[in-house]
Amino acid sequence: MLKKYSSLLVFTVIEIVIAAISFSDFIQNNSILLSASTALFLIVTPLLYYVLTRKKQTEFTFWFVFYSVFKITPFIFRMKGNFFEALFQLKIYLNIAFLLYLTWKAFQFIKNFRKTVKQKNNIEQDEYAIISNALQEAIKFKKLGKMISFEVCSFYYCFIKWTRNHNNTITENSFTGYKESGVSSVYIGLMLVSVFEAVGLHFLLISRNKTVSLVLLVLHVYVLINLIGHLKAVFFRSHLVLSQKMIIRYGLFDTLELRFDSIASIQKFEGDYEKSSELVKFALLGKLEPHNVSIELKENIKVALPFGISKEPKRILLYIDNVNDFLKTVTGKIEEPQNFDPVSLQLASI
Repeated sequence: MLKKYSSLLVFTVIEIVIAAISFSDFIQNNSILLSASTALFLIVTPLLYYVLTRKKQTEFTFWFVFYSVFKITPFIFRMKGNFFEALFQLKIYLNIAFLLYLTWKAFQFIKNFRKTVKQKNNIEQDEYAIISNALQEAIKFKKLGKMISFEVCSFYYCFIKWTRNHNNTITENSFTGYKESGVSSVYIGLMLVSVFEAVGLHFLLISRNKTVSLVLLVLHVYVLINLIGHLKAVFFRSHLVLSQKMIIRYGLFDTLELRFDSIASIQKFEGDYEKSSELVKFALLGKLEPHNVSIELKENIKVALPFGISKEPKRILLYIDNVNDFLKTVTGKIEEPQNFDPVSLQLASI
């Protein structure tokens, strides 16, 4: 663990030492030494970190580190008499420039991503899997990567994804989970409630406390984007039954692959359940969403949930349209002799 983050830890220690030394009266009362300390903290050390880790780290990691240092520098170093005072007087424009840079990088990412999706004709990977894998590889911290990938995928499905891919059409071996479940009505109802609540609270608080009003408005917009993104992801992502495994894809939840030899039992189940660390339900709203399939596993497996949360359940609940066909297909595959050659993983109909 320490070896993995050794470069970042060394960088952090050096920055702390520079900041600690700069608090001495000798440096504080000498504008040249103060400016030199600021330069070491703001420019030299981050650049040294970049040079030493550029082959191991991603561009995102460097810019994240540099921007963090830039934001905290004026809180550590006195700006009066500092050569960098003029620079930080323009920090609002630098923040705007950095935001424009991130926007440009985002458009580049979307452009390259669309090209990648067109080039890949893999039934086992959809846009969510490609975006999530790419971001988690680019971001050094695993949990942070999962949280960011959730937000990016939420924005992608909310604003960009509008049509189904030619290699993601519904076949006899793919199963949806929204047509008969009624989740569309639940989510649309929540969206309407969120909109009415946001408008009502905004007009109620705007004359009393503009800051609180704007914060609540931003939070409501954020929730609305996540709800729309998740619902559209539910529409466009379908579960797959392959020759040796099933792929569970539900909304903005991470893709889960279950080999048939890891399943102890699978059955139709619509009853109540108790929350437990041994159970995961593929439903963002928990008991507000229905379920009709229960999968018991032979061993606990790790399941990644939204917002960087993970559990290790032995039982999984989810909802499947045409549940009888789904159970018939899966049980048929479980009963078949399994060929463990990974090259043979393909649609059962082929």
